[in-house]
Amino acid sequence: MKSELPESIHDEALLPHSPTNYNGQPSHPYRSRLLLLLLLLLLAAGSVLIWSADPPTKEAPAKESVHLRPYKDTGHRMPVLPIYGPSATAQLGFAHIYVLHDPSHPTRLLRMAHLLQLLQLTAEFVPATDPFLSRMSIYRDIRQHSYASALILDDSVDMELNIRSLMRVAHENLPGDWDMFFPGHCGAFEGTQDQPSGMAALRMANMPICLHAHAVSLKGAHQIVKHVKPSQEIIEMAIMRLKERGLLRMYSLDVPVFTPRPSTEELRKQDRPAGNKRLEISALSHLSLWQNGGKRF
Repeated sequence: MKSELPESIHDEALLPHSPTNYNGQPSHPYRSRLLLLLLLLLLAAGSVLIWSADPPTKEAPAKESVHLRPYKDTGHRMPVLPIYGPSATAQLGFAHIYVLHDPSHPTRLLRMAHLLQLLQLTAEFVPATDPFLSRMSIYRDIRQHSYASALILDDSVDMELNIRSLMRVAHENLPGDWDMFFPGHCGAFEGTQDQPSGMAALRMANMPICLHAHAVSLKGAHQIVKHVKPSQEIIEMAIMRLKERGLLRMYSLDVPVFTPRPSTEELRKQDRPAGNKRLEISALSHLSLWQNGGKRF
């Protein structure tokens, strides 16, 4: 007798291993389970399409918040950073770190604060309302607090990611009679000077000029405050004159470990001051990756 079952391959009765009832048709419980399975597959496929079309943004690592407070008797609000342990590490071997912030570039403030937090360095932010007077106020503050030494940074600087170890080696070789030390400079002839110790990268300073990253000892601060008077002269030139008179003993690194961050216009020109070699491992680049969840941009 000829079978009455349809010969179409779409007939559910032809599915392998499908239980049938006495009429040869798939049982209702099995059909319900099959429909449920198909529904789940459709939902899964839809989820994949949605995920592919609009992938979720990778969450950036948690960052410490930056607290701002009024700076002394001025109207400027400066970041307050945590105290990260002993000065040998948290202040790069100096008694204090100052960061001069230019209020005309507000985006630099939090960038520098986050960079210091990333490296776990503690610093005091100071508003730079006038290049000459603001730096002189820092030298007077060093004297007032009797800091044995202080590192003074502009808010635009970038630094090596391994800055702690680099500065530890520098301190081990820096003579005890130093008045000013330039771990960052824009002098073209620093590498031509004599070496005061066994550290090949440490030199007697020739004319480091730029003050975007320099350190001053307590004695050096006394000399600057005593002999440099407020005038129309550029403060870098006033300090260089003290060196020429033999009133300041200066040392510098052959290869700077702090460099000024170029402005957008400078980046377009691709110009860099003489003596500022490109950093091997930039802490600022590392910060950009950290703030963007590890994604390059």
